[in-house]
Amino acid sequence: MLAFVLLLLLSMLVSIDAFAIGFLFGLKRIRIPLIIIVLIAMFSSFVIFFSMGIGRFLGELVPSSIIQTIAGILLIGLGIYNFIYEMPLYRRSYFVMVALLMNVDSLGYGIQAGLAERSFWFAPIAGVIIFSAFILGIIYGHETKNRFILRYISVIPSFIFLLLGFSKLIF
Repeated sequence: MLAFVLLLLLSMLVSIDAFAIGFLFGLKRIRIPLIIIVLIAMFSSFVIFFSMGIGRFLGELVPSSIIQTIAGILLIGLGIYNFIYEMPLYRRSYFVMVALLMNVDSLGYGIQAGLAERSFWFAPIAGVIIFSAFILGIIYGHETKNRFILRYISVIPSFIFLLLGFSKLIF
């Protein structure tokens, strides 16, 4: 039972990025086809499953802190780029970039889980929770009426990406 609770908590940790990014899409009132969200969640689940296998295979060869640092730097770079150029969040290439960046740290978590010999159930559980977090983020972002947030909507994505990036570097 304790192992399942741990897998659930790890899955929630992995899904924080999905909630934040879904919130951004909701704030901008961007409609995302459900199939795209399903594909992102399935891709995340696959990345975790694959990286767990790598983690079990490699042992302690690659420190997961390096992977987390790379994810943080990439998210900070995306935040700075978005702050300067304000990328349109509706482009298909942006969805691909979001899916890849969300999963850089999923790769690290999967390797860690593989090193700790956690159950491979972590991958599908994480996929379902990532899907749910993305949907909840979109709903919450779409329903928000906070005037401060709505006033500065154009720079909020940049700050969220920066915060996510710094959180990966610090924690």
